[in-house]
Amino acid sequence: MVGEPVRAEGPLGRFLPPLELGTVERVIGREGWAGKVVLDPFGSSPQLAIEAAQAGAAVVVACNNPVTRFLLERRLDPLSHEELQAGLSRLASMEKDGQRLEPFVLELYATHCLRCGERVPADYFVWNAESQVPILKAYACIHCGHAGEDPVDERDMEAAAAYPRQGLTYAQALEAVAPVGDPNRQHAEAALAVYPGRALYAIVTLINKAEQVRLEGREAVALHALLLSSFDAADSMWAHPEGRSRPKQLSPSPQFKEINVWRALERAVGTWAWDPSGVGIRWWPESGPPTPSAVAIFSGSVRQLASTLPDDFDGVLLTVPPRPNQAFWTLSALWTAWIWGREASEPIRAALRRRRYDWGWHAGALRSTVAHLTEVLPAAIPAYVFVPEAEPRFVGACAAGLDAAGLALEGLALRVDERQAQMRLHVGPSPAGLTTWQAVAAELPGWLESRICQRGEPTPYGVLFAEAAGRLAKARGFGWIWGMTSEPPVSELHRQLEQVLAEPRTFIRLDQRQDPESGIYWLTDPQGAAAPLADRVEREVVEALRRRGGWDPIELDREICRHLPGLQTPDRELILACLASYGLTDDLGHWSLRPEDRDAQRQQDVRSIRADLASLGENLGYAVAGQDPIHWRLHAEHQYSFHIQESAILSQPQPGDQQALVYVVPGGRSGLIAEKAKRDPRLAQRLATGLQVVKFRHIRRLHSDTTLTRETLIERMGIDPPEHQEPQLPLL
Repeated sequence: MVGEPVRAEGPLGRFLPPLELGTVERVIGREGWAGKVVLDPFGSSPQLAIEAAQAGAAVVVACNNPVTRFLLERRLDPLSHEELQAGLSRLASMEKDGQRLEPFVLELYATHCLRCGERVPADYFVWNAESQVPILKAYACIHCGHAGEDPVDERDMEAAAAYPRQGLTYAQALEAVAPVGDPNRQHAEAALAVYPGRALYAIVTLINKAEQVRLEGREAVALHALLLSSFDAADSMWAHPEGRSRPKQLSPSPQFKEINVWRALERAVGTWAWDPSGVGIRWWPESGPPTPSAVAIFSGSVRQLASTLPDDFDGVLLTVPPRPNQAFWTLSALWTAWIWGREASEPIRAALRRRRYDWGWHAGALRSTVAHLTEVLPAAIPAYVFVPEAEPRFVGACAAGLDAAGLALEGLALRVDERQAQMRLHVGPSPAGLTTWQAVAAELPGWLESRICQRGEPTPYGVLFAEAAGRLAKARGFGWIWGMTSEPPVSELHRQLEQVLAEPRTFIRLDQRQDPESGIYWLTDPQGAAAPLADRVEREVVEALRRRGGWDPIELDREICRHLPGLQTPDRELILACLASYGLTDDLGHWSLRPEDRDAQRQQDVRSIRADLASLGENLGYAVAGQDPIHWRLHAEHQYSFHIQESAILSQPQPGDQQALVYVVPGGRSGLIAEKAKRDPRLAQRLATGLQVVKFRHIRRLHSDTTLTRETLIERMGIDPPEHQEPQLPLL
């Protein structure tokens, strides 16, 4: 089920799963789950719970992390812009060292304008993490209007050095999380290392003043929201100019922004002021039975949630498994302690101790967590799992953990480029005779060969890994691996897959990258392979546009995926390239077929180009023969073969056409051919080593060029490559 791509916007957006907008609502509508109880055991995506409730489901979601729970509460019961601004104003008016808090914090980031020399607050400083010094400053001077990034000076370096990483403020920040004698203290110290000294000083100052304000009710909630955003903005994981947009490890970026904490508070006012969701908020189980179009939040673990479910539970599992994220989980423990106190952070304090999360551990965590539910839920309860950021081993960890926990896989769909996967499952115990890993491994080479044949084109490792993981999960084989080998199932699957794909008699790796997980694989003997998936996507898009006009892009995307389901689901970029090649959009963004690609018009173009090619060949002294292809012969050993076609489907060359094969296509196919070549190294190699693609319009230019000769033909024919640009004929 497809949706709209989501960007990492809003509070803590860089840490939330990038679940595509609208996918949950569409799944509930398609499956007829409106009015059903939807159980989300992980609560990692506030968007999932809200979309499910907006679609009419009665949602129960477990949120053991106080930070994600706070985010969900604020999405369900949003703060107004006025409430947030009032909270900021109240904090700004607090006194610190004889002045208001706002100018005090801004002064921490003061610098001097390079143009006029006046003192102004910087928006951020750029640091080199290795040398641990600022190197650039960004500001907008209110005195002369100068704005931008400038090199720092000695005064800026001295100001940054005035806030060492140790001292009273550091001790206060650490004490709030892990006091002396706490076994987590050294881990909390390691976590605090992600904050520059000046940022930590500003944070502790804000925390102290927030405690003195003693706000209650929604005023306190607004202040907590602003503080969360400032904590998130102040760490050293904001890469400059670009880098980790979604950090997973708690370590500074090589070159990072030290963001002005007060400026972060000001921006937070706008990011937390959401529109009303139209969804009710309740608490499970205190508020009673779940009600449609409402979200009931459970403030505990999945194990605790399982004990509250009724024996006759009749609903569905719908969730986004959390991706291992040491950075967010560790920071959540810090932030919770700073805002709500050390006791509130107890459920997630274990995150302070764990520094590394591998996929074997993650699969085991999913297994043990979900098993609490499958032990109490009735058999056959359906489940739907969304996997954003679906890199191969994450998909494998989900397949392994959910299978071993008692969820039987029914279907798996994957978009490699968008890194989005979806799984359809149901609650069901493993069969008595579990499929052994040896049995699955024995059939794996033939299975993968057949799947590549079905795609008809070189296949990324991520798709093949998902194929293997899905095959094993459907056979309920992950449980056997867990019980019979010491190797984590995901690692064992990866090892076995690498071994299979390294067999040169069957598989060819077409890329030159070192990491096998980034590889693209094809067959030594592709006999019987289907038409390339990219070509089938092109045909589906064209047929859809010719059936009707006014396609909403999401609706059309869904239509194409319906015809190419599962692990043949095409990437969105390919569909968009097909649309750009054949379609036009109206003011609403709806797609229709271009007038020139309607059958009658295009057939007329083909006839015209065929006549031009025949005439051009004769003018140049070639013997012209044939209609499709059109052959130009000068000597027996030298010829051109022109294939005139409407599409961007470049078939394999026929014997005798190898040396001078030329495809003549409409100009609108240029971008689509380039997209296909990017996906398929075979096509890219053909284009680089002799295959020519010439546009209709260029044939017309050549036909009207009176200076053209056989000697200049090759050069002139290549000056309008299949790219989006207007060519210019040589003047001489």
